[in-house]
Amino acid sequence: MSTALESRPQEAEDDGRPSEEELRALADFRYALRQFLAFSEQAAADVGLTTQRYQALLAIKTFREGAHISVGELAEQLLIRDHSAAELVSRLEQAKLVKRKNDPLDRRRSLIVLTALGDRRLAQLAFVHLRKLRAEKSAFLHLFDTQSDSEPQDQTPR
Repeated sequence: MSTALESRPQEAEDDGRPSEEELRALADFRYALRQFLAFSEQAAADVGLTTQRYQALLAIKTFREGAHISVGELAEQLLIRDHSAAELVSRLEQAKLVKRKNDPLDRRRSLIVLTALGDRRLAQLAFVHLRKLRAEKSAFLHLFDTQSDSEPQDQTPR
């Protein structure tokens, strides 16, 4: 089955402009994203965190299996500058959500690990985020399953 975002009527391909259907799908997707981000912001606030702190905890926990993340790597994961990541880690440390430890291979570098409290906060937030995503899954998937008006329906059994 082709989607509005994957397939385009021939005339739209010729001039490079998106079709009306593609624009609607894009607008609907961006609206759904904004709704999810608003939900995420409120969920984080409900446990005393900002969304950036939640994202940091998630990045720290899931960084390369078995490896700890450095401040620079955290900055890269969050798309922020190194000094901003360092300040963020300091705030997370003050909140007792993370701790720094020396990198055994490079003493100039510190690694960040979650504390038990940080792990609990992350688990709380991940649970509600996953529950929300599962509840909204069909709405998100529907945004990508919109048929182009100019194409025949796919009758392939699933």
